[in-house]
Amino acid sequence: MIFLKLAFKNLLRHKIRSFLTVLGISASISVLFSIISFNKGFESSLQKELYRTGIHFMIVPSGCPHEVASLVLHGAVTPNFLNIEVFQKIKEFDEIEFIAPILITQIPNIEKEKIDLVYGIEMSNIKQIKPQWKIDGTIPFSDDSILLGYDVAEHYSIKKGDILTYENKRFTVSGIVQKTSSQDDAFVYMPLKALQDIIKKPNGATAIGVKVKDVDKLNTVIEEISLKIPGIQIVTMSQVVNSLANLAGSAKILSLSIALVAILISAIGVMNSILMAIFERTEEIGLMRAIGASKFDIFRIIIKETVLLTLTGGLIGLIMSLVGANIIEGFVRNFMPYIPSGKMIQFDPFLALICLFFSIFLGIFAGIFPAWRATKINPIKAIRG
Repeated sequence: MIFLKLAFKNLLRHKIRSFLTVLGISASISVLFSIISFNKGFESSLQKELYRTGIHFMIVPSGCPHEVASLVLHGAVTPNFLNIEVFQKIKEFDEIEFIAPILITQIPNIEKEKIDLVYGIEMSNIKQIKPQWKIDGTIPFSDDSILLGYDVAEHYSIKKGDILTYENKRFTVSGIVQKTSSQDDAFVYMPLKALQDIIKKPNGATAIGVKVKDVDKLNTVIEEISLKIPGIQIVTMSQVVNSLANLAGSAKILSLSIALVAILISAIGVMNSILMAIFERTEEIGLMRAIGASKFDIFRIIIKETVLLTLTGGLIGLIMSLVGANIIEGFVRNFMPYIPSGKMIQFDPFLALICLFFSIFLGIFAGIFPAWRATKINPIKAIRG
């Protein structure tokens, strides 16, 4: 306890230097905790978002798996369409419990002078495909009613009951989807038949979502459909998870690399700060050795100083990451190809404890060399100056 008090007093001698060192540590620990927490939240939320759609697999035109993943979760405009014949053939399978055709395209909004992303769907399927949605208003009950994503409604300053016109056809906004913090907020949701009429694709669909009666027979159903219906691609939810995980993998590696660089820089900062303090206290350390302090005593004092710095920085860093979680999430969402809805960065006691232990390890690592240098000080030469 005496050595700990002595180490604390030594750090308070140079308050500004100690403060800046702690600030560097807190920044690096904050980045580390935020990135790990975000990655953990990303994977967990992605799994939940995929499997609560109530769809076991998607049928799409043959193409890139990444494009299919984007289509499944947040919509993607593609020039390829499935014909209604595919829909009719799939309905013939006895093992199918639920089938939902989807049509996604872009339509000019003449009044607003914009191009809107429009998601065509049979409105009776919305509760099954998007069970997490909360809607201000009602789901469209006719082909002349539409739903708006939160961002679209905010951007156009549109409220429930207002009118939007597409290709000379007037649509009443029956409801607005509450903010999901995902790409769902950017779409206009239109009854499938109405959208097919507008783009002159009466039998067209971008994809078909399918749910089977018995999950144990999922692979058998997929094989049968693949054999009987050529020219299609079937993607399960597990494949979508893997596809998106691979797509986001490079971003995760880059972010972790940035965190490691920040930690290395902060460790060097701690080492430099302690070394400066040792040079300034050479005579003091020499005097301590002369009156009976062992090399191990000196070593312990220096290590405790570095651990105090990094542990304090770690605690402040955790607080910073939680306070700034929304800012960090908003920044990352602008750069990653897909982010599930919901809060990614959440306080995890186990993860926080790991970060604190890491900050202690960082203090020990950064303090070894300065502590070793301090033990090499010759007490006689130090006192003589």
